[in-house]
Amino acid sequence: FRKQTVRLNEIYNVYKDQVEFLCIYTREAHPADGWQVPDNIEAGISIPEPLTDEERTDVASSCQINLDIQMPLLIDSIDNEVEEKYISLPMRLFVIDADGKITYTGGRGPMEFDPDGWEVAIKQLISS
Repeated sequence: FRKQTVRLNEIYNVYKDQVEFLCIYTREAHPADGWQVPDNIEAGISIPEPLTDEERTDVASSCQINLDIQMPLLIDSIDNEVEEKYISLPMRLFVIDADGKITYTGGRGPMEFDPDGWEVAIKQLISS
């Protein structure tokens, strides 16, 4: 995910003066007490599923720092309201216009996670 984070930061830094960026931390995709993936085990990442808003905020803050996520980070509440409305798990990219209309919905990560396609959608939004 580090490589993808670098790409997201590049896009953010190019367009941050033209569009508002928000990264929303939702439910943990691979909690240690759930669907733990081999890559996380090898990297020594062991995050239990947060049970409170405070625990989720702590995990999100750690993630933002360790992955150097440069765009503003918001945290979904423990009831997963944002994740459920946007069907965003495990990770997705969206572009939403000034009227609140979703103009781009990226594929589900990690296999369909496409920062380059997201950038094209951002450019289209800016040029319209």
